Amino acid sequence: MPIEPIPSRPLPEGFLPPNCTFSEQDWPVLARQWFPVSRVDEVLAKPRQVTLLNLRLVIYRMPDGIRIGRDTCPHRGLPLSTGRIEDDELVCAYHGLHFGSDGQCRKIPEKLALNAAECFRITMFPAVECHGLIWTCLIPQGEPKFPEIHSTIEASDQGDVAKFEFSSSEATVELGNHHSLRDLALNEYRRLFNEMGLTTAAHALLLSRA
Repeated sequence: MPIEPIPSRPLPEGFLPPNCTFSEQDWPVLARQWFPVSRVDEVLAKPRQVTLLNLRLVIYRMPDGIRIGRDTCPHRGLPLSTGRIEDDELVCAYHGLHFGSDGQCRKIPEKLALNAAECFRITMFPAVECHGLIWTCLIPQGEPKFPEIHSTIEASDQGDVAKFEFSSSEATVELGNHHSLRDLALNEYRRLFNEMGLTTAAHALLLSRA
């Protein structure tokens, strides 16, 4: 269960996604938790967009692993999920900027300043494969530490109920006994599972208390 690169440029302090439906107090707490964003078998070389906690992400497969980044080109703000993979780099569909696995711009069109590449970098997030799903955390604390998770099924089992038990306190250490935050987290899990075509029953997701 290798953890792929942590953010090369962390989200700024006080960051909230555009049109965020979470409060400015709740969002950063939820963003420190791990969430599934895709089934492993749905991650292809063609970039695609996923949404986590109102933040649009781009997810794609590289020869050395799966990558997750913010779905916004730092040049003009266009979604990188409309781009392509070329020479093991993510290429923006608008101006053709090339980004490496660490999020750093590696190549720019000749019409842009030659020194502009070093100014552009995508925020990248850790990617973990577990139980047939790809998980990520928007605000990892220090070294990414993925919580111990037990599941009764793999995500590849179509039609089954997705039952995940988070048995490590690290999964919810900051949620504690704040029921409103726990409910928000559970609702986000259920939304993500539904988008992945996995069904969830009431109480199917169990978050251990810190």
